[in-house]
Amino acid sequence: MLRSYQYTEKSYMGYSMQDDSFQTKEIDLVRKYVEAHPGKQDMDTVCPVCKKRGRFYFDKWNVDYLRCDQCRSIFAVCDEKTLDGYMSYEKLNSFRLSDAYQEQMTRSRQDSWREFLEWVEVRAFRFLGRNRGLDIIDIGNRLSGYIDMIKQSDICKSYTLTDSIYPGSIDAPQAEAADIVFCNDVIKTDMYPHERIKAISSWLKKDGLLFIGARAGSGFDIITLKEHNRRVCPYEHVFLPSAEGIVKLLEDNGFEILEIITPGVMDVKYVMDDADKLDGREEFVRFLLSKKDENTLQEFQRFLQKSLMSSYVRVIARKAEGNETI
Repeated sequence: MLRSYQYTEKSYMGYSMQDDSFQTKEIDLVRKYVEAHPGKQDMDTVCPVCKKRGRFYFDKWNVDYLRCDQCRSIFAVCDEKTLDGYMSYEKLNSFRLSDAYQEQMTRSRQDSWREFLEWVEVRAFRFLGRNRGLDIIDIGNRLSGYIDMIKQSDICKSYTLTDSIYPGSIDAPQAEAADIVFCNDVIKTDMYPHERIKAISSWLKKDGLLFIGARAGSGFDIITLKEHNRRVCPYEHVFLPSAEGIVKLLEDNGFEILEIITPGVMDVKYVMDDADKLDGREEFVRFLLSKKDENTLQEFQRFLQKSLMSSYVRVIARKAEGNETI
């Protein structure tokens, strides 16, 4: 398994992913749904990876989040009916599909999309021996600009969208149809991620690759800010796998891990933005941020990347030899 590091000269302060007005509107819509559908405090919730009981970690908007003692993944106390309702929440889905939202996402994220596809192109050649004319299945993508960029890229011959609110999504791709499956920012809403990975395994060709990305429950800003992290919301996030947890999830379902990286660049910025909400026991973090030395903070962000402690984990995996059918 390769652990790689995405070095960047650009300052962590120079990154921004979303216009504040759109993010505020999105979070307001999410919160309205959550407050109308409070969490089930008495449920016997277990880790989606290990199936072990979790212990209380924090609560947000009256929804409890637990942490697994074994793999250190974080997961919400939730029930299927509430989550299904959230996934079909019309006001939120309509907002995300609006022209204004889609155009803003394209403006703010097209550089990161392009960087990701360049990374995929290199890795596809390394692990597949080819990176042109590939059959791609994309799970959950709801951004028109991103979909178009993938379709128009040199790596793509055919494109199938599944499990998405975006028009044209299908329910069930054909078996062994994909050279590559993209599963980015999807398992955050999975109560049963093992089922997701088993389905993906059936869609991949014998030598096909899974590119999976997720907000990591082991990431610096997640474990530092806890309920004050503005980028973690029930029921948008019911499962935040640790780097260790996502590896276990894939290996338990017959995948070989080829590469793992936590390429996040904004952990320090996120914590700085909400430094006034830090737990009083976070003395080291308070001391670190009090220095306000950009070089020091930049090096700390690089340390998080290199140590798999940033809050976005990305993994490349393929079915292990002899596990074509899970």
